[in-house]
Formats: sequence, C-alpha cells, structure tokens
Amino acid sequence: MKQIEGLNEGAVEGLLKSILDSAFNGIMTLKAVRKNDEIINFEWQFVNDVAEEILGFDSKQLLDHRLLDVLPHNETDGLFESYKHVVESGELKTLEQHYSGNNTEKWYKIAIVKMGDGVTVTFQDVSDLKEAILEVEAREKKYQKLFEESIDAIFQTDGQFRFLDVNSSLVQLFKYESEDLLELTLKDLILDPKAYDGFKKTLTNDKRLEEYELEMHDAEGNKKICIVNCVLLIDPESRKKSYLGVIRDMTKRRMADKELVQAEKLSMTGKIARTIAHEVRNPLTNLTLALEQLRDEVTEEIEDADLYFSIIKRNSDRIGQLITDLLNSSKPKDLKLVKQPINGVVNQSIALVRDRLNLQNMALHESLQEDLPDIALDADQMNIALLNLFINAIEAMKPDQGELAVSSALEGDRIIVKVQDNGKGLNKEDMSKLFEPFFTGKTEGTGLGLTTVQNIVRSHKGNIQAESEVGIGTTFIISFPVD
Repeated sequence: MKQIEGLNEGAVEGLLKSILDSAFNGIMTLKAVRKNDEIINFEWQFVNDVAEEILGFDSKQLLDHRLLDVLPHNETDGLFESYKHVVESGELKTLEQHYSGNNTEKWYKIAIVKMGDGVTVTFQDVSDLKEAILEVEAREKKYQKLFEESIDAIFQTDGQFRFLDVNSSLVQLFKYESEDLLELTLKDLILDPKAYDGFKKTLTNDKRLEEYELEMHDAEGNKKICIVNCVLLIDPESRKKSYLGVIRDMTKRRMADKELVQAEKLSMTGKIARTIAHEVRNPLTNLTLALEQLRDEVTEEIEDADLYFSIIKRNSDRIGQLITDLLNSSKPKDLKLVKQPINGVVNQSIALVRDRLNLQNMALHESLQEDLPDIALDADQMNIALLNLFINAIEAMKPDQGELAVSSALEGDRIIVKVQDNGKGLNKEDMSKLFEPFFTGKTEGTGLGLTTVQNIVRSHKGNIQAESEVGIGTTFIISFPVD
C-alpha cells in the first residue's frame, strides 16, 4: 500500500480502520489456518464495529481467535465451507443467510472475496427487504391457494381473451384438461358468437362486468347457463392488459327455478280444471238429460231433428272429454312403481311407433347405454309420456327426411333420456309456452299432451326440459334420479 503523504504507517492503519468502522456494512478479514495444506479453520485478522455488533462479540474476543472456536455453527450452516471454497477457487461468492440470535431474527447478504491466504467478508443487513419479499411470496401463495381451491371457476386471460391460467374448478366445470384450456380463448366456450361480441364490447367499454349471463358449453357440448364476473387488470410496469374472471354455473339453479314455475303452473291448472269441471259438468249433465228428454218428445216428422240431436250430443261429449283430459293432465298420478331398467320401457314405446316411422320412411337412431341402474317406474304411465313425445316428433318431421334419435345415459347421479327430431323446430316465444295447458301447434290438437307428459315425469320425481331451434329440430331431455 502506497504511504499516504504526511502519515506514518500506524496513522494510515488508524485512518483505514476509522473508515471501515464508519461503513454501514459489517466487514471482517479471516486468514486460513491449515494442517497438511488443508484448511481446517480461519483466524480473525480484522473486524469493524458493525461486524462486532452483528456477531455479538467485541474485537478483543475475535482477533487472533479461530472462527470455529468462537462460532462453531458456521460449520453446520455452511459458511465455513463457503469461505474455504473462495480461498481455494479464488471466485467471488455471494449468498443470503438467516441469523437467529440475541433475541433477533435477521437476514444478511454476504459477499466473500479472496484476500491473500484468506477472505474478506462483508455483511449487509437485508432483513427489511427480505421480510418484504417473504411477505409478498406468502401473499402470492395465499392467493394462489385461494385461486386453486375456490369452488368457483376462476380464470385469467390476456388482452385477446386467450387463457393464461385456470383453476381446477374451471377444469371440472368445462371438462377439459388444463393444458387444452390454455390453447383456447374465452370465445371458444361461449355458445353464441353474438353473445360473445356483446360481452367483449361491454367489458372493453366498462373495464369490468358484474353478473353477466352467458350460455356456454363444455368439452362434451353440454350447454351451461353461467354468470360471469370479470375485471380488467393492467400491469403497472409493462402496461400489458389481462382479465381476471369468475364463472358460476347457474344451470341447476335455473332448472330448479323453471321446475318451480312449472309446478306452480301445474298446480294452478289443477285448480282451474277442478273449477271448470264443477261449473261446466253440472250444466252439461243437465243439458245431456234435457237433450235425451227432448229426443223422446220430438216426432220423426220434424226434418233434420236427428242430425241436430247428433251434433249437440257429439259436442257435449267432446266438452266432457276435454274436461276429463284437463283433470287427468294436471292431477298427480297414482303410480304403480316397480324397479326396472328404463331402456326396457323406452324399447316398448319405440315398438309402438316403429310402423309409423317405416310408413313415412323416417330413420330411427337408438343409442341406449347398457348396464344402467334400475329405477322405480310405472311402465304404463311412462309409455304414455314417451309415446306422446315420439308421436309429436314424427308429426313435426317431413316424410322421407325425418330422423328420430332416442338415447339414454348415466350422467352423475341421474339417468338422462333424450328424444330428438329434425323437424321444423320452435321459436323462443313458443318454447316459453311449451308445457302450458291448451298450447298446441297442431290444427286438431288439444294442447294437453305435453302437460300430461310433464305431470307423469314429475310424478316420477324426474324433470323434463326442451331445446329447440327453428329449422333444426327439437330435443326433449328427461332426467330421473338414481335411487
């Protein structure tokens, strides 16, 4: 070291120590202690004031003393090996070390550099920074755990709505593998492209969406009614846009609400039917009796008397039959339940319409899953319901072009029976009235057939719903709980 002008060697050493003692970091130098040329320990050569405070010893207790004699834990925590490595390799080494002692928990960033046959070690207290980093990491783990374990389906997309991350609930909801979902966009899961355009426009303009209803579909093509909440995120550094969203499957709730409305309608229909039966049947009975009395008193010479009597009698009987049908369509069925395979009942009903299908040159596609669990059914009543659906389907299709598809399958804890045609289909307005009494699209129909079907299905603790598209066809979906 070049002598500083005007200062002797002792003064220079004092000046350097003063400078090192005023440093914010702990500094110490260690000399290798060897045995047969192997480093077995280190001996302190210099320690500044900050290092003394960090180590918890003053310089008198450290200088000319050996490292492992004073701080034996340096061997178990790996610092001793780090010092040896630097001396032997000459490489600079930096590391972070946790220190627990003197009722303190500290993190230090340590730099080790070779000096002669030893090392100079610098300690920097990074506890505040480390605690902040650990806190951020803990928060990230917490949010990641919430993300992964949430019962709601959560996703993150980029600015073009390509999936960046999805949680396990979303994977289960849409029945894709997570890797496959990350190859898709949100648009791929939304049924109607126009609905997606409206969703995207609203989110782009408002930066967030709350309780936005969308019809979506899973990997198997099953339609789901979903509520989507979504918000725009902008990275403060890169300014990149992404979207974080939550999807809630409302399909079962919507179905339950619909079933409740249908049950209320059916109950109201029953009340109306009983009122009509009481108010109409009594005068109708009197009218019939009066007609018979009049027939006996009218002479045969009166022209066309029998014709008019016949017209009155026929229409009176029709009114009476309508009242009977209305009562039967709305009142709970007395079922004779027997545990049996649903496929057997379906095949019985198909057999009753097979000739009609053949006469009109219509195709029949059957896909009945084998080994379905038996369920409690009244076969006669269920045949009435299925036969009604089959006949409606046949009458909605064109000869030589019609295709009737009947399937059964186990989905979760329910057995699903589908009846699908490629007829003219129904618009949304007609679909909303489909199961209402006296609603019909036929010129000679009474409009009580589907009301009866619904009543029979509900009596079996099942439910029925329909999907239809004009020009494409109609699908009736019946589901029964597995006992």
